[in-house]
Amino acid sequence: MANFIPFKKHMFNYLDRIIVRYDLASPFLDVGCGIGDLSVFLAAKGWKGKAIDSSDIAIERAEDNLRPFPEVAVKKESLYDENNNFKTIFLWDVIEHVKDDEAALKKIASLLSPGGYLLMSVPSNRKEWRWDDDFYGHYRRYSAEEISGKLVGAGLAPIILYDITYPFFWAMRRLYTRFKSSPKARASAMDMEAKTSISSTVNAWDLPFISVLLNSDNFFWRALSRFQFLFFKNKLKKGHEMLVLAQKRV
Repeated sequence: MANFIPFKKHMFNYLDRIIVRYDLASPFLDVGCGIGDLSVFLAAKGWKGKAIDSSDIAIERAEDNLRPFPEVAVKKESLYDENNNFKTIFLWDVIEHVKDDEAALKKIASLLSPGGYLLMSVPSNRKEWRWDDDFYGHYRRYSAEEISGKLVGAGLAPIILYDITYPFFWAMRRLYTRFKSSPKARASAMDMEAKTSISSTVNAWDLPFISVLLNSDNFFWRALSRFQFLFFKNKLKKGHEMLVLAQKRV
């Protein structure tokens, strides 16, 4: 669902709140940046940093999208090739694509400045596994306890865990994956690495009319997003995706 435009906008609403509350700052590293939409969002706020991805097609799109923002470097490279330090690192729909997630989190911790933050979005609750998980090349879904334990094991302290889907987007995904046929030919023909490589450039959520309708910046949409944040962000066992903020202690 991460490529569904209204959901991206909703995630950025949560991100804005977290940035303000915890005073997140650049320089930032956007790991698995995809087409660069998160980095564009941050660069438009004046943030400086780096966006990396291992996919040729994703990096090409990211370079185009970030061309107006020279303060953000875009590079095709692996997380394990990076050696700089950053105040904020983003794993935005990434860790579920990584086979050895514990090693990746330890590498992230080594790149964070003391007191720096890691902000992740991760698919949650194994019971919510659907065909779109296979379509995008996911290895797993996480419980709140599982992702917290892995962060602690990497030397990072979990600060917040928010569900960002229940009830509105959770219900949409449940209905969509039930009545929309899985693109089985593509899912079965490609290996996990290939699915991950193009996951940010393809969309299983082909709802153009709804996307256009909800993408407008109107009172209804802002109120809906605020309503979910105020009353449902702690429903971690009900939704299908979490935002997780962790900190490297000083």
